[in-house]
Amino acid sequence: MSFVSKIIISNDFDGIKTKMIEDFGFKNLRFIPKEVANEFLLDDARAVEKESYIAETQEKIIILMAYSFRIEAQNFLLKLLEEPPRNIKFLIVTPSKNLLLPTIKSRLICQKDKIIKEEIDLKIDLKKLDLKMIFEFIKENENLDKVELMQKISLLAQECLKVKKFKEEELDFFYKAYELAKLNSKASLLFATLLLNVYEA
Repeated sequence: MSFVSKIIISNDFDGIKTKMIEDFGFKNLRFIPKEVANEFLLDDARAVEKESYIAETQEKIIILMAYSFRIEAQNFLLKLLEEPPRNIKFLIVTPSKNLLLPTIKSRLICQKDKIIKEEIDLKIDLKKLDLKMIFEFIKENENLDKVELMQKISLLAQECLKVKKFKEEELDFFYKAYELAKLNSKASLLFATLLLNVYEA
């Protein structure tokens, strides 16, 4: 079975990995990085290039799975995706096509797969919010990775809107916090700012 290079939009990384191994056999696949990454970096892109130029007599599929892709890593891959070496195919798996540059999307078929909705529980009662609860929440969530932090800020915004009507500048805090989470800001700092604002409001 021949494989066509493509992008799959999904967060079911385990399901896709299992299916690819079943369909093509583990020895014909290369996962870069070896484990699903929060962020696909320039070093990963260099590893993809290196792997691409290891000659193969049979088709080899290089699989890039990550929650987000650095722009410089994507730019680095452009020529390789456009003119792959003989017998080399690519599969990019990511939860949203908005994470990829238009130049990447234009080079590959894009297929939407099922997105697993993960139920996240904030474990905080915003109606009875006090300083002790804020402190405990921050302590419990200080070591979140970037993706989890972005999800929790988004959920916190939704839950806060159920409890209170916010002014535009108050809502702006959530947007800014979300953007800062993308830039790897500390969870404790972002949650402290947001929850103290909610508490004062």
